[in-house]
Amino acid sequence: MGNVKYFMFLIYFLHCTVNIHGYRVFDRDGVVTILAFDNEKVNIQCQTDMPMTYCGFIHPSGKRYSFSGQGLNNGHCAVTITATKKDSGQWSCHIGKASVGVEIMQTIHLRVVNQVAAIQPNVTAVHGKSVTLECATAKGLVPLRYCRFEPPSDSPFSLSETVTAKNPIAGKYYFPQNKSIDRGDCAVTIRKVKYEDVGLWTCGAGLDDGKEHIDKIMLEVDGLYTMSTASVTGITFGVIGAAAILSVLGIVVWKKRSLLGTGQQEEQDVVEIQELAPRQSVSTQRISEQRTSPQPSRHIPLVTVQSPSDTSAISEAI
Repeated sequence: MGNVKYFMFLIYFLHCTVNIHGYRVFDRDGVVTILAFDNEKVNIQCQTDMPMTYCGFIHPSGKRYSFSGQGLNNGHCAVTITATKKDSGQWSCHIGKASVGVEIMQTIHLRVVNQVAAIQPNVTAVHGKSVTLECATAKGLVPLRYCRFEPPSDSPFSLSETVTAKNPIAGKYYFPQNKSIDRGDCAVTIRKVKYEDVGLWTCGAGLDDGKEHIDKIMLEVDGLYTMSTASVTGITFGVIGAAAILSVLGIVVWKKRSLLGTGQQEEQDVVEIQELAPRQSVSTQRISEQRTSPQPSRHIPLVTVQSPSDTSAISEAI
């Protein structure tokens, strides 16, 4: 009986020791994130399912670490560091396979954080699709007293495993099924991300120290919806300005064509008048010539009327 109690105590002691002092490693869609405390020893590792010929790591600053040992044959290589803020960032490892060719590359994100931290501080979602924002304790599987979130443009809310997709808060926020507050998870799934969800979120969790520990998560939307209000305003004014310029150019061209058309009509009228003037002069000259030219003479018979009372004249004529 005593041995059983001792064995149970030993398991409990080891469990607490590992949970309290061990950093946490998360794999989200192939992206590995390590949450660690400042000055904590961290084992950064890469693994494959095939033997390695060589393996090396690249520090966020560009510094390189090489690995050698029996682990290469088992597809495992690692480097141990005492993590500081300078070590935070994106690490990468390059792995050489037994056959020559393209290397295998893996990426690890190391974050030196406080008690509670966002697993992914920058999240990109698809408009109209669901997305999960997640914070967790950085000192092992430590239970949370509560979990809460502050959206960028909505009322803050708290949630737990009792808030499911069937009874979401505000009709859109619920706790993911595969998370647990007892394991130190503070997460929320947003159903159908919209414009008002984009921005800086705050996750907060209460621990046994009586304090609330927070971290920030920037949520963005892929594609057109990532445009900020300033960008949209700038584009709008740009389109309006371009339309105004095109309108002014159209008016100038129209006026120019109108003026050119009037000038051409005036020139045509002048030509027609010039062409008509000689014609009128010729016609007038012909009329004048007709009026001044001599007319052919006509013979008009002379009729003499004599009075019937002059009988002597009649008899003489007979």
